[in-house]
Amino acid sequence: MRIDYKKYEIKTDKDVNITIAHIADIHFAKNYKLKRLEIVKNRIKEIKPNYICITGDLIDTYNITKEPFFQKFEQWLEELAKISKIIISIGNHEYIEKVDNKYVEQKNIDWLKKLQRENIIVLDNDIYSEGNITFIGFNPDHQYYANHEKAIIKKDNLKLYKLIAKTKANYNVLLLHTPFFIFEKENYKKIKEFDKLNLVLCGHTHGGMMASFIPGTFGIISPSKKLFPKNVRGMAMINNTKVIITSGITKLSKKSKLTYLTDIYSSNINEIKIKKIIK
Repeated sequence: MRIDYKKYEIKTDKDVNITIAHIADIHFAKNYKLKRLEIVKNRIKEIKPNYICITGDLIDTYNITKEPFFQKFEQWLEELAKISKIIISIGNHEYIEKVDNKYVEQKNIDWLKKLQRENIIVLDNDIYSEGNITFIGFNPDHQYYANHEKAIIKKDNLKLYKLIAKTKANYNVLLLHTPFFIFEKENYKKIKEFDKLNLVLCGHTHGGMMASFIPGTFGIISPSKKLFPKNVRGMAMINNTKVIITSGITKLSKKSKLTYLTDIYSSNINEIKIKKIIK
């Protein structure tokens, strides 16, 4: 297994000096290669982050949470939490269940809430503040992933900005599984006019299945099968708001018939240093 390690240094006038390790799209499933998790844990340990942010899709389907094998994932998460505090936002696969060989949506994410500990924070449309930093965990309506109707986006839009309005004049970090939501036309316009949001961390796109050595933020294909999508990896900008998109730990979920390609792609870990500007 190879690690695609990306390092970002962000300067701010806020009184913040921290390091974040950012991952997403673990897609833990039956017969998951535990060595992959061990390598990821050890690499994050080397970063020595203040926070570990996981932006969704911890599991592949809800079924795994009912299996004894899921205890291996819980143990890994607890070991990871010994390195530093983990902040988790929710992805679309947290809602997917396999029934009679078909993939259906269910709404029970109690399994994820049960993972919460003193050092593991699960944010389901909530905020968490510590010192001069605030994390906003936003979870779009799960129907958004299948149906990008304007009514759904508008409703979620209001929900997001109510959350952002709760934040103080801290360094505000939005944890959002899909970057496509933030780049929706209506949201994009608002973010451009909004000065309370400093950084957005996303996953979901699996880097557009683009090789990591090729520069740019574009990909080959999106999760919704759109060709040559924009803003699916690396760092994009919306005025002064930085959007960092991880390409994920696992490149293809079990839902895909191309899972044999997974080991060809490297797993992405982002190290994000946020430093106060010294004038």
